[in-house]
Amino acid sequence: MQPNYYLDIRILDSADDGELTLTHLRNQIYSIVHGAFRKMPEKFALALEISPRQQRKMLTKEAKYNYPITPNYDVLRIFASEQDDLDQLVERIKGHWKIRDYAVLNHPVAVPIAKVTGWRCYFRFRLPTLKAEPNFLKDYPERESLHTKRLNKAKKLPYFKVISQSTGQSFTVPIEIFDINFEEENFGLPETYKDVNVLKSGLPDGYGLARKQHAFALPVFEV
Repeated sequence: MQPNYYLDIRILDSADDGELTLTHLRNQIYSIVHGAFRKMPEKFALALEISPRQQRKMLTKEAKYNYPITPNYDVLRIFASEQDDLDQLVERIKGHWKIRDYAVLNHPVAVPIAKVTGWRCYFRFRLPTLKAEPNFLKDYPERESLHTKRLNKAKKLPYFKVISQSTGQSFTVPIEIFDINFEEENFGLPETYKDVNVLKSGLPDGYGLARKQHAFALPVFEV
């Protein structure tokens, strides 16, 4: 896909209800967006951004507690090749009360090429099943398993809670975010993403994320 057009959905952090955290609201808003993604597959790519207002809040917290604050994304930036696809997305989600009450839904516009300062890839971070544990762990129990290592890493990543259409059960979709450098070997991606070609126009998966076999990069810019 070519990220020619985009729209922002800024999530409003509720100060009135301690239960309505930004993370909770982000999951609620994304569940609505994801429903539209399912009806228009491979049309939309998702990026996570932090608004200037949220950045100021994070800096205030860091200064108060003297400890680095984990990025808390309050903007879902959705890209598409055609503006008409984003217009259809808006029509599908704008009437939902959660969108009306807890988000600011912007109009689709062209990507401001002159403002692009970099590129990023967004991948689903997968956890290996316990059945995939290497046999050598039986002989070396002191070694941390691959599953445990990746589980610990997943806890530090942004994520979405998604409900399965087939089973009705909820599950977590952690997201790995990488800055892309087109001049570096393997575009600056880690060894686990060796041979991933972000130059090809891959198609997004059902969550709006890139896949190793169908990778793509999204532009970074401030508006």
